[in-house]
Amino acid sequence: MKYLPAILSEDHPSLSATGRAYATIKRQIIELDLAPGAHVTKSILVHRAGAGVMPVREALTRLQRDGLVQALPRSGYRILPVTLKGTRDLCAFRRLLEVEAAGLAAELGCPQGDLARMEELLSVTYGSGDQAGIDAFLRAGLEFDAIIANRCGNDMLAGAIIRALDELERVLRITLRSLPFSTSSAHQRQEILRAIGDRDPAAARAAMCARTQTSQEQIIDQLVSLASLAEFSITLT
Repeated sequence: MKYLPAILSEDHPSLSATGRAYATIKRQIIELDLAPGAHVTKSILVHRAGAGVMPVREALTRLQRDGLVQALPRSGYRILPVTLKGTRDLCAFRRLLEVEAAGLAAELGCPQGDLARMEELLSVTYGSGDQAGIDAFLRAGLEFDAIIANRCGNDMLAGAIIRALDELERVLRITLRSLPFSTSSAHQRQEILRAIGDRDPAAARAAMCARTQTSQEQIIDQLVSLASLAEFSITLT
């Protein structure tokens, strides 16, 4: 695939020192190794990234543009917390993008190899408290969406979807820890696959709209619950 979510990307030797530092710190933020709301210093991030001061400084500039890090005057950096408003906005943005991508992918048609791979990905589930299973489910779900994005025929749209999915992954890693696997959500993804396979743009858009709306509701409900338990740095605004 031309556009890959960070969870599916590998560290390529061709990346610059800044690129490697950026990718390493970003993964640690997304995977919650650097917790939402945490305060960190540049020296800590240099150590974590295994890079020099300059590449880490440049990486932090990019991460600030991504909305993942905030510079604090004379006191380092803060990993930005997850907020309900930010998450609602992200989910709504994702829905707008992915609904259109699903319709375009259905209109253009997906190769049988992609359809078969998507069917395979739908078989991945997870159990409560199974971190390895959650990781596998996340990889499968984001790959499923990435295949659709890459088959929409619009590079700008595909790139925007992948960036949104990278942001969404951090939220999903928070919510899936205590959110049981949903068979109804799996059925909705199956409907998306069926519509794309049938080359029915209207049905694909409707199915993706339903799926992303359900996902948003599940995510927001879970964030509200977790915030009330003070389990994560989640701002109820």
